[in-house]
Amino acid sequence: MTTGTSIDDLARTLADHHGIDTHAAAVDTVRVHVDEIRDDPELWDTATRTLTSAGVEVITRAVDASYSVGAVATAAAQVLVELEEVTSEIGRLTARREVLVRTAMRRHELRRDDIAAAAGVTPARLYQIRDGRR
Repeated sequence: MTTGTSIDDLARTLADHHGIDTHAAAVDTVRVHVDEIRDDPELWDTATRTLTSAGVEVITRAVDASYSVGAVATAAAQVLVELEEVTSEIGRLTARREVLVRTAMRRHELRRDDIAAAAGVTPARLYQIRDGRR
């Protein structure tokens, strides 16, 4: 009887191969894929809770493919996606704030200190925004 490969063992192998920083991150990567194949007895042995050699091959290829295109299937990768989305939203909101600052500065009845406070910037930054400087 051959023994299967544990999630931990495959995680160590993949961490070394792909330069995954922590063992926990590598385990997370393997578990994501194990969840997809767990119902296939040719890939996952439910009695020993280990991967068969075919299961190791399937997961290794899937992780290799994910890393080759930058689509890493981990919770950590999801953080990167969320960070990109937030960064994009910050850019959009910053551009909107700049439009509003320029509009407010054209209204002579508004004090510069009040505009700066509302925008969360210094009065000096108002003029940089008005002039389109970063």
